[in-house]
Amino acid sequence: MTRIIGITGGIGSGKSTLAACFREHGIPVLDADAIARTALSPQSACFSEAIALFGEQAQNADGTANRAYIASCVFKDQTLLKRLNEIIHPYVIETMLKESEASDAPLIVWDVPLLFESGCDAYCACTVAVLCSEDLRVARVSTRDSITEEQVRARMAQQMTDGQREQRATYTIRNEGTEAEFRSEAEALIESVRKDLA
Repeated sequence: MTRIIGITGGIGSGKSTLAACFREHGIPVLDADAIARTALSPQSACFSEAIALFGEQAQNADGTANRAYIASCVFKDQTLLKRLNEIIHPYVIETMLKESEASDAPLIVWDVPLLFESGCDAYCACTVAVLCSEDLRVARVSTRDSITEEQVRARMAQQMTDGQREQRATYTIRNEGTEAEFRSEAEALIESVRKDLA
């Protein structure tokens, strides 16, 4: 039976780097963000429900989702964000469960920014939280995405705090040094997880 390792972390924490380290060890990774993006494709089972939530402006002339418009709506309105998540999260979870069940790998990683908020942790044999100071995360994301500090902090406000993640995660790893240092710690962490789940 495939056992699921859930990894999470705030925006700019280095969660994707950790997921890449697991992948380099031959452990498949399912990316919840990538699956969530397919939820807003016209072929998706929840597409029409998501478009109905935002009105006709949410659909481009070619029938695709107007992602920029949807993003601008949810960043201003917590209620809309919550309702969109209620549509998308079940689709993401169902897709990841199907892919995990179809896998013959002994371990599989679920890379989920909202791991605890969405309830995905309930399916995991263990969870890993990537922790990093808020100021460092702000600096990384504003550089990476060419957005203002204010915009980064608005996104952070929609996620759990590191303290909350730390309380709930099976393992934690900090990412405040160089990438080489982080990767070295990730190697030790992966070894521990493998041993504990063996």
